Amino acid sequence: MFINKLWLFGDQDVQVPAHLNFGKFILNRIRRVPGDRVALENVETGEKMTYKELAEYAVKLSVALTNLGVKKGDVVALGSERRVLFVPTALAVVLSGGSCTPFDVDTGRAHLEHKLQISQPTYFICSKLFWETNRVVLEKCKSIKTFLTLDDSLKSFTFLRSLICNLPDFDVNQFEPVAVKSQVDALFIMYSSGTTGMPKGVEVAHLTFIINCLGNDIKDESLEVVYITADWFHSYDLHSTFNALGLGKKIVYTNEVTLETVTKTFRKHKVNLAYLYPPMINWLTKMDERELHNIDSLKVVCCGGSALQKETLKKLKQRIPSIKEVLQCYGMTEVGELTSEARAAKGSRAGSVGGVAPGVTLKVVDVKTGETLGPNQHGEIYIKSFGFMKGYIGVDPSTYIVDEGFFRTGDLGYYDEDGYVYIMGRLKEIIIYDGYNVSPLELETILQLHPEVREAGVVGTPVPDYGELPTAFVVRQPGSTITEQQLHEFVNVEVAPHMQLRGGIKFIDKLPRSAIGKLSRRHLREMLKVM
Repeated sequence: MFINKLWLFGDQDVQVPAHLNFGKFILNRIRRVPGDRVALENVETGEKMTYKELAEYAVKLSVALTNLGVKKGDVVALGSERRVLFVPTALAVVLSGGSCTPFDVDTGRAHLEHKLQISQPTYFICSKLFWETNRVVLEKCKSIKTFLTLDDSLKSFTFLRSLICNLPDFDVNQFEPVAVKSQVDALFIMYSSGTTGMPKGVEVAHLTFIINCLGNDIKDESLEVVYITADWFHSYDLHSTFNALGLGKKIVYTNEVTLETVTKTFRKHKVNLAYLYPPMINWLTKMDERELHNIDSLKVVCCGGSALQKETLKKLKQRIPSIKEVLQCYGMTEVGELTSEARAAKGSRAGSVGGVAPGVTLKVVDVKTGETLGPNQHGEIYIKSFGFMKGYIGVDPSTYIVDEGFFRTGDLGYYDEDGYVYIMGRLKEIIIYDGYNVSPLELETILQLHPEVREAGVVGTPVPDYGELPTAFVVRQPGSTITEQQLHEFVNVEVAPHMQLRGGIKFIDKLPRSAIGKLSRRHLREMLKVM
């Protein structure tokens, strides 16, 4: 096979440890950090854990789980609200050779039941709140043989701390994690976003996390305190957390993610680096400058989910002048990071999600002809990587791996002459009006530039002859009285005629979003049907 000159390549010679065991990789890094340094802190409760405590807890719990019967190949589920013990407990499962599948307390009964049917966990570690919220589903899951708990108040289950306390004394530094085969033994079982139906189970390989947690993007030692939203059931937050821990950073998070709690955390804990999602950044640009006072420690913002436009970036830096870099990235559960501005040769570039990540090969393909396209030509993004997932549970790889080993992402985009990648939106979410392709993301960005618009979502309204009419759902800023006509006038001067919001503008109180803040256009389309 010959290399196509139109393909983009990340670093193909990136160095990884020969053992290819993520548990061993991250534990070795954690052990090198001064033990009295704080690793994780819940800034609302004050609960915290040092690096020494983290390593000891993870190692001892791993031994206890092994004594309990957890072995390589077992699936161990972990369900809880945000709390300090979540990540160390997940690490303990990994060190014991098991595959960890994490769940959010607000997963929802239908989704939780579906995901449990996919992953078939034998053990379930949960908090009291998770059990009380999801008891009906958990009791019906026949694969679960053993329940364990993070809380001693849940008396019917074995308390994890009691397992650790019953262990004989040993030197945790002499501990060796269970050996694994990187592309055979799943590290985590995560779940796809389910934009085309119910979520699929993604068996994430050890190598995937090793590549994503090498730490080459945040080596700056002055970035000491890191804010993370702590949605550890999602790959972006898991990668970000382990990446930061591997570099000895202090991670802070809040129970509730609101603008008030986040900005207060930035101020009080002198956050230097923040991992945020696009909706949060958009909200920050809409805040009154008085609400953002004394946030002068924040130097770098990393953003995943969708690309931020030039005006949004400009406004963010105006609101918080201490921000020197906003590093946008593009990724997916199946691979982790695909591109990042930390990988870009010529620094950040507005609207771009950066250069291709280590181990990744990317190409852009014409959606009609299947032809590989060159710079500045729009098409579907295909990728392959030696850090690709083990696979979807119960799905034949031939249904998602195409010619030359590439994976179809379902995202529309392009790259420029310098190899910077740009995302235009999901292929299945593109609106087709009178033969023209209309990007919902572009229209949402324009709407959100209006000072009286808090956020916006755009979908197509099906109509005879023309296909779909671009239609907007808009959340006004508090106190705003802006009208539909005023917004039409604002948008029409910015876009071509085929992109005008001919389906109308609907004002609503809140946009439907996933637990990680991703806009649910499927719910918007359902809302259209009853309007």
